[in-house]
Formats: sequence, C-alpha cells, structure tokens
Amino acid sequence: MRYRTFLAMSAAAALSVSMMVASTGPSAAADNPKTAAAAQPAPNGSFAYSGQDAAAIMLPKDVKQLSTTTFADGRTSTRYQQVVDNATVFGGQITVIQGASGQADAVIGAYFPGLVPKNSATLSKGQAKSIATAQIGAGGDFSNELRIDPRTGRLFYEVESIRAAERPVRWVDAASGNVTKAFDKIAHGEGIGVKGDTKQINTTLNATSGLYELFSGDQRQKTYDAQNRTNTPIVMTDANDIWDLNKSTTSPAQAAGVDAHYYANVVDDFYQSTFGRNSIDDAGMRIVSVVHYGSRYCNAFWNGAYMTYGDGDGKTCLPLSGGLDVVGHELTHGVTERTSNLIYENEPGALNEAFSDMMGNTIEFYAQDNGLDPAAKPDWLIGEDIMLDGTANPGFRNMGDPAEDGDPSHYSLRYTGTADGGGVHTNSGIANHAYYLSVNGGRNAGCSPTTYRAATLTADCGVVVPALGLATTAQIFYAGFTSLPEYANFCDARNATLATAGGKNTKAIAATWDAVGVHSGCTQGTPPPPPCVSNANAKLPIESPHPYGNNGDCTWTYTHTSANFKFHFSLLDTEAGYDYVYVKDASGAVLATYDGLYRRGATSPCITTTSGSIQLVSDAGVTAQGFTVDAIEPC
Repeated sequence: MRYRTFLAMSAAAALSVSMMVASTGPSAAADNPKTAAAAQPAPNGSFAYSGQDAAAIMLPKDVKQLSTTTFADGRTSTRYQQVVDNATVFGGQITVIQGASGQADAVIGAYFPGLVPKNSATLSKGQAKSIATAQIGAGGDFSNELRIDPRTGRLFYEVESIRAAERPVRWVDAASGNVTKAFDKIAHGEGIGVKGDTKQINTTLNATSGLYELFSGDQRQKTYDAQNRTNTPIVMTDANDIWDLNKSTTSPAQAAGVDAHYYANVVDDFYQSTFGRNSIDDAGMRIVSVVHYGSRYCNAFWNGAYMTYGDGDGKTCLPLSGGLDVVGHELTHGVTERTSNLIYENEPGALNEAFSDMMGNTIEFYAQDNGLDPAAKPDWLIGEDIMLDGTANPGFRNMGDPAEDGDPSHYSLRYTGTADGGGVHTNSGIANHAYYLSVNGGRNAGCSPTTYRAATLTADCGVVVPALGLATTAQIFYAGFTSLPEYANFCDARNATLATAGGKNTKAIAATWDAVGVHSGCTQGTPPPPPCVSNANAKLPIESPHPYGNNGDCTWTYTHTSANFKFHFSLLDTEAGYDYVYVKDASGAVLATYDGLYRRGATSPCITTTSGSIQLVSDAGVTAQGFTVDAIEPC
C-alpha cells in the first residue's frame, strides 16, 4: 500500500487519516533516516523520524494544532496535541518540521493509539481547584486543564497557579479527587551580576509624569523594581534618562534594571535573527523583567509570566540581571514553556535546564559577534560574570567540563535521587556536554584528568566527536529540543536531534550522544499506555485499541435491552494461536473463541442473557489490529 504525505493535504484532510509510518523503529529511524521498511502503525509512545520515514507519516485523527513557527531558514515547525474525550494527553504531542519543498523533514513526539479513559470526570473544574487550593492556597493566577495520563488511563485536572516566586502544580484525579502529583513548576536559575559598563537602552517618556520609564519604544521590553519586596513592583523611572543612580546594589539602584532591560532586548534579537522566533512565545510577547526582588536573594527565575532577579548577597553573587547568560537562560525557560513544555523534574527537567544553558551561552557568542556586550567574553561557563566566591572555577556550571562543578558529563554518572527536583540542575551537565562536544568536537572531558580533578570516566572514551560548529549545532538542538514531548528523557533528546540533524550531520550528532552515554536503542521517556482498558459499561461501537498492546487482558461488558442478541464484528484480527478474543454471557460462560484474521468479520453465537462480554487476551509477542463490534443482532 502506498501512503501520501499528509503535508500535501489540507488541514481537514490531514486530520481525517490514520497515522502510518515507514520505519524499523524510533531509534533506527533516527540513526539511519534513509532506512525505510513497509509502512506500519504508529508507535505506542515516543518516536523521532526523519527523511523518508518522516515524509511517510500521516497525522492521526485525534490531534489538534497548537502552534506553528517559521525558522530563520524558512522551515516551519507545527506542533499538535493528542486529545481523547476532550482531555489533552499527557506527553501526547507531535511536532512536524516541514521543509521548503512541502515535505516533512522531521516528525518528533509521542502518540498513544487506542487510549480510553479508565475513569470519568465526575468532578468539575471548580471542585478540582478547591481541592488544590486546600493545599496551595488561593493566591495567584490559576489555570486548570483536564488531562489523561497514558500510563494509567486516568483523567485528572492539572491545576496550576502562577505567583511571584512559586508556581505550584497539583494533579487532581477527576473521579476520586485524590491529589496524585504535586510539584513546583517554577524554573529557577542561579546567578548573577552588574559589571559597571555603559549600555544604550531604549526607554519611553511618560507624558503624564514627565519621567522616563524602562519601557522600550517598540513595547517589547518593560522593566520593574520590586523595591526589595516580593510583590507590588513599580516600573523603573528616571528624570533625565541618564540611568546612573547606583550608590548601592539594592533598590532604587538602577544598574540591575539597566542590565535586565538591555539584555532582554539582546535575547529578543537573538531569537529573531537566529531562529526567526518572534519573542518568547513567537507572537511578539512583551518581555517583562522585575529586579530588586526580596532581600539578599542570590537567584533568578522565570515564573511563567515574567522574569525576576535578586540583588545577590554581596558575598557569593552580584545582582543576577548583570549576566547575559543568566538572562538568556531564564528567558529560554519561557521558550521551552511555549514549545516542548518539558515538565520540570527528573530527566525532562534536566533537559529543560540544559536547553536554557545551551541558549544562554550561545547568546554570549551572538553578543560578541554583534558587539553587544563588550564588558564580557563568551565562554562555556554559566554565571561566571557574577559569582564572587573567589574559586579557581568561576560560575556554577561548566558545559565544557561539568565535573569541575560536581555535575555528570556521562549518563552512567547521572544523579538518581529526589533532591533538586530529581537532579534538574545536576543532570543538565549531560546534555550540556553533548552540546559543547557537538560545537567543538573531541572526547568527553571526564576521560582526562585536569588541574582541578582526576579523570571521572572510562566509558565511551574511545568516541571522538567531529566538530559541527556553533551555528550548525544551535539550529539542530533548537529544532530538536523545541519539538520534544513534555515528558521527554535523554533518549528522546538524542532521537529528536538526530531527526533534525539532516543527513550529512547525523553521524556527528550520534557520536555526540554516544560520547555522553546516550546510545542508539536507548529507552524513550514517554511510557506506552496500558495495552487495553476494560469497560464495564461499553457502548457501540465496542472496540480494542488498533493495534492492541502486548500482555493485555481486558473485558468489555455490554448490556442490551433484552436477552437473546449477538455481537457483530466488523473487525476481528489477532495473532493466530497466541492472542484470543472470547465472547461470554452474563455468567461468564465462554460462548466463542476467536484468533487470527477474519477477513469478512464474524457474528457471535446467541447470548441468552441481557448482558454479554468480550475479552481480549494478548501475549508478549506480536500484536494485530484487534476487534470492533459495530452492531447488535437479534437471535
């Protein structure tokens, strides 16, 4: 059978077909995009395809378009969300990167065919919010979304509140009301300082007050002063547009505001000129910065709406808005939120942090090339301009040698505990070093001793990565990381960047991830859903997932208006001799057993009770398309 590429169709037509792919599997497709086998059903979980495999994909019916962006090189990236019974599927996102020819260059994401809720949304959104606020309080700007977890099949409400310095999230089961997950989504940074250089900034004269404001003339950047409190910030102002009030580092000193305002504009220009991105959300979003947050606060964070910077403590760090890589890092959290939306814990959180580090340092090189930050030089350190600890290794992370700051450079050395959200900052060193190696080439830094430490690694020390340079690497990683599903792990990141590398760069990117211990055949992050889900109140049509999964044992029970009826199967297809469909009456007596393919469908024996059931049992091997009961016949 020949499949047309969905990219040649209208949007309506694209959503009317089933998702079919030509591939030997996610890892094989990513590592060798020219390898294509006969078309087969979409994978149950994560995937990343390129080349012929990507071009063969058709979108499934149960997805909706979220966004479209155009890269600087003219490619378009369109993101879709899987929706089941009006609930968005956790991790169920597909990103299609389309070339100028109108054909898909890469398709990345996760999809869960046959997903059926195991519970009902008996709670309202208001009730779910009340349950969440009992734990987190009622303050902040709330969002509330009905979702389904493909790992359990259960519907839940994701209740989230954006606040000044926290972003609590609660998953509330839509039927029981139990809180099944709790975490803080706020994206924290670490970092630092004002260098005393003079900058030209874009301000606006307020005709009413007669004061100049840190509000750019194009209205894309606006900067506030929190006055060393945690709320009620005010816009920063000056009487003569000479922003030199700096008797201290705390409010109302202006240096922190000048840097936050200036660097926000540099980051905005970087994303526009490098990736064709129109601000953080790709829709011209105003970048709001708040400085002088709290007292002796040595941190910075993105809270989902704006950037916040502390003044530092004068001992370990300076005001955090003074580091371009820090500003770039934090604002990139906003880009991640508007694209892959990587959940901020464990491996997805580490990829979230790493992408911010990658772009933060890339922005430093962009600033050097364009003469935008003469007081600082680009490097592979994070926060080096603002740290005051006096150590020989400045900054708090080193992408060139993560071990200098106690971070892993190889997957085998990753942190597996629960601190730091499961190691979101620590384990970012793995992906950070992959990016560094892709740019500069060479072996994993942990393979060799340095002045500051002994060798930390023996695994994969024979891998030598060819250098692709910063421009090429930035495009590959930006396209790959912004396409990931929200629950992606390091394996998904490998597959995604392989898919976006293009044929000539594929081997180099594969070597990059090999050098940090993320190999072909790795286990992807988004888990597959249950192989099938039982339903005690089944309605027509009654059907299994297509295809069904391995190791399934599910029963669909149907209650008729009277006794004496038959099930008509329009589809009946299982692995012959291994997977079985049983038809039973209300007492559980088996009336018929089916296996193999019934090309013309089948009709069950007469069920003499008012209810009957269909049981599907599958083994650990091959699967098939399952069954569909499309009608009830009298007997």
